[in-house]
Amino acid sequence: MTLLTMSSLHPLSYLYDLIGILLGLMLTIYALKHVSIENRGGIIYFRTHMWVELIVLCIFLYRFLSRLIEINGLETALLNGGSAAYGTFLAQDPATMIGFFVLAVYYVGFSFFVLKKGKIAENRSL
Repeated sequence: MTLLTMSSLHPLSYLYDLIGILLGLMLTIYALKHVSIENRGGIIYFRTHMWVELIVLCIFLYRFLSRLIEINGLETALLNGGSAAYGTFLAQDPATMIGFFVLAVYYVGFSFFVLKKGKIAENRSL
């Protein structure tokens, strides 16, 4: 929610948010089509497609490592401007906004899918 609020300072950031949401939806749909589900002894095991796992891992690691590098360079800006300066910086960075929304939409969508499958399996066992 904070990232969407920070986007109001830079309206172009909403475009990056939308791109991230759409890419996240595409990744979620692809993951749901290629998920393998196995029910062993009443316990549901699932595994996503290898490429989906790889994409999610690469997005996370890329943004994490690039953030570490940028934070080291921003230490003086943080001391002068506080955390608000850092939040504004995050809202201006397209890669961060896109990456965040791709991961957020993917994890929320896939989690709902897993919860739905769990309830279906629970209802069958009753």
